[in-house]
Amino acid sequence: MKRLNEKPIGRWTINIDLEGFGHLYDREDLVLLSLGELMEGIYRIGVQCYPESPDRIFVHQLGDGFIIVSEFPEASLERPVAIALSLLRHVANSGRYAKATISDGEFANILSCYPSSVIQETGPDKRVRLGRGFMTLFPVMGSALIRAISIEKKCPSGPLLAVAAENRKRIPDGIIVHEASTQDIIIIDWIHTENELAQNIADKAHLNWPDTPSVSSQLKDYSQKQPVKEEWKTSVRDFLEISI
Repeated sequence: MKRLNEKPIGRWTINIDLEGFGHLYDREDLVLLSLGELMEGIYRIGVQCYPESPDRIFVHQLGDGFIIVSEFPEASLERPVAIALSLLRHVANSGRYAKATISDGEFANILSCYPSSVIQETGPDKRVRLGRGFMTLFPVMGSALIRAISIEKKCPSGPLLAVAAENRKRIPDGIIVHEASTQDIIIIDWIHTENELAQNIADKAHLNWPDTPSVSSQLKDYSQKQPVKEEWKTSVRDFLEISI
């Protein structure tokens, strides 16, 4: 395993999901369409940008979000930051918004840890028959996923991109970063940050890349018309520099 500043580095992980999905699900179809946009965006990036080793990615759906994992550890977080930037803009173009966190750690198949009585009944689709019902297994786990979810729990409300503060030096130059109230994380301004790799990813994968004024105006309108929390609006003002 590679090391940076004598600290172990694992495979990077992006945890990205739809903001307000549970609230909007029963009220509209657009949030489901936005989930589809997120899924298609990730698919296109995997197929068009990183289809081969050592750059390929591995993706697992978790409800209204996805875990994206690298094949190998990488000293810089340039690639996950760029991928997250491209996906956040792509989803924003649909009129709904995503939240993402980036971390790293171990990630492995843990099926061997499950009961043999269950595993021997598992089909190729990771389903286990329960009489006329079934159980779907999630076969992977690790510190990379745990850390990414931990960052999300610490992150303020809102359509934000958060990274552990300890990884600040691994973020490429030119990325606009804001301090969060908790000293454990920092927030990347995905709306005003201009990143060449992110734009290249969006171009190659044929993702939507709305310009900064368009995203800002649309997000401002969303914040005013949707019943979002005050903390959500504060995050948009403080971390994405949009006046509401």
